[in-house]
Amino acid sequence: MKKIYILLILLNLILPLAVIAETPISKPSYATIAEGSTSAVLSWKNPDDASFSETVLFRSEIPIADFFSYQAVEGLCDMIYRGRNETFTDTGLSPILPYYYILFARDTIGSTSGAVILEKKLETKVESGTNPTKVNNLAGVSSTIVNQISKSDAEIVFNYNGVPALVPDNNSQRLSLFIIAKSPHDLTTKDKSSISFFIHNGTPTTIFLGAGERAGVLSSYLSVFEKLPRSILEWQDIIKIANGRWPDERNIKSENKAADVYFSAIYERKPDKNNTNDSSAITVIAYGLRPAARNMESETKAIKIFRSIFNKSPIEAVDWDLVRAIAYSGAVR
Repeated sequence: MKKIYILLILLNLILPLAVIAETPISKPSYATIAEGSTSAVLSWKNPDDASFSETVLFRSEIPIADFFSYQAVEGLCDMIYRGRNETFTDTGLSPILPYYYILFARDTIGSTSGAVILEKKLETKVESGTNPTKVNNLAGVSSTIVNQISKSDAEIVFNYNGVPALVPDNNSQRLSLFIIAKSPHDLTTKDKSSISFFIHNGTPTTIFLGAGERAGVLSSYLSVFEKLPRSILEWQDIIKIANGRWPDERNIKSENKAADVYFSAIYERKPDKNNTNDSSAITVIAYGLRPAARNMESETKAIKIFRSIFNKSPIEAVDWDLVRAIAYSGAVR
């Protein structure tokens, strides 16, 4: 009888612990962020679970979704706080970068809750104005802003050290492998990871394009410069091309071919160097610049014009560059 009594006591002690172990810990709640130009004040409420041990806070410059596991976030992001407080002030931030904060609660046996995501959005001052404006692309901003933001975007891609893409899908994997296979030079694992990351995730100013268009930007760059980007400066040119801005690296041969061969074939005349529309057409053809805002009606008409001139549908990167020149440059016959 005594043994049975002792066993019952032990079961009463063990069963609650088993229930605690099997019950997922709750997420932090009421999470908010107060944004400053170079700082962010984060606040939240820790879970009331009896098993709660600590809250862990990560920071990322690339988008993170709330379905990411603790292990995935730990491998990709910077841990900036862990403890039982319910507020944290992050300082020394760049005013021209977005930041993503990821909160997890942990229990006494090391299990973690689901993720809670907070975002400090990209802000910058455009031209000489006094009011910060969110920058989604680099259209219509000064060259100084273009250089600042394109460099920040380039650093995000170049410094990425993870697997080839975050939560890769078949489409982005296929596009990445297609682009990488076309490289005339040997690429390192890091080069390939950056390319795959750019295609799948994009950057703050290129995410609007979609994976297919970002792969197209790389294809245009490869067509012009006969290489894929392997440095921050080369990635900066990728960002600029994706945003319809001139790259720093120039290819005079490509520009001359755009003017002497393609422009003449489309417009049946030589380009006027003093005409901004003609110059725009040559630039788009030579470097594959993407428009800040797409106009599907204009592109549909441009495809028909391309077919009537070249007796084929656009397939190669240069074909689509010609279509964009027809659709968006404003040049006329």
